[in-house]
Amino acid sequence: PWRAPLVDRLREYDMIVASGSTPTFVQFAERPWAFFALGGGLTVRPFPWVTFQLHRSNLLSRLGQPVVSLWQRRALRRADQVWIQPFDPFVEAVTRLEIAETAVSETYFPLIVDTEVFRPQPDVRDQQVPWVDQMCQDSDFVIFSPTRSVFGTSEFFKRTGQWKGTQELLDGFAEFVRRDVVDRPVLALPDWRWSSDLEITKRRVKEMGIAPYVRFITPPRDQGFNRTEIAQLHAAADATVDQFSSGWFGWVSLEGMACGNPVISRIDRPVVDQMYDGDWCWLAADTSTDAADHFERLATDPSLGAKIGEEACEWIERHHSAEATRDRYVNAVLREAASIVT
Repeated sequence: PWRAPLVDRLREYDMIVASGSTPTFVQFAERPWAFFALGGGLTVRPFPWVTFQLHRSNLLSRLGQPVVSLWQRRALRRADQVWIQPFDPFVEAVTRLEIAETAVSETYFPLIVDTEVFRPQPDVRDQQVPWVDQMCQDSDFVIFSPTRSVFGTSEFFKRTGQWKGTQELLDGFAEFVRRDVVDRPVLALPDWRWSSDLEITKRRVKEMGIAPYVRFITPPRDQGFNRTEIAQLHAAADATVDQFSSGWFGWVSLEGMACGNPVISRIDRPVVDQMYDGDWCWLAADTSTDAADHFERLATDPSLGAKIGEEACEWIERHHSAEATRDRYVNAVLREAASIVT
């Protein structure tokens, strides 16, 4: 990796903030740098056996993954700063990697949502967008869940943050269907071809008898939906579901809220309270029955969903818009940069 052209480009900068697997290259740039943990770059990539287990490509490619993992592990242990959110999988990964406590920043950097792309679009169902039509046609209440399907519930999946609670989603939706609140409920799932458990989802949907109510939305390209298209799907739905797992969150929750949707997810309340001083906007669901209850409330009272969606948009503006986060990023980066250089 030290021979990659990217390394020469990185040497032009005074400070580097790296995410994902880019630390493999950044560590050779000989510049102060920080690792901004967003998910698997910290909980999966630095652990050779984990990457070997989770990588679903051909055997030769799988055998190469541990080598990449060792480069990532080496890099993270040499980072000047490691920026994490205080969720258990992140904290545990830092401990297992034996990253120095002095390198782990206490600063929380909120993900910045592009509120010009992810915004309410009241007329999106009338625009004859194929994927929106596929999702919403002949439906009374649409639930959109773009989180990839993962059914594993072992400690391995929980520790690495790969646990998504897909079975709880299906169970909650099935219970909602049985309550017969609306005639034509729909659970919309993107047909992510790279989602490792997608075929399991399709099989279980049939086995549970909810296949008539679940739609696998076809992307216009093999790589999936782009940001604009995902925003259209959020905006066209009546609710967004993230995940029923360890209680952390990512883009799905935030982008759904920015589009004016009530967002249902399992949430680590103490951590989220810490991050937002008690000001948070999820419909928390710890069980599949909690999810079914939220679905029923929203489906029987559209005005409630509209009110929660409006509050969600305002919450995003307060905590995750570019304007709201700008000063925190600038001040924090300057402070961290000063400590690194010093």
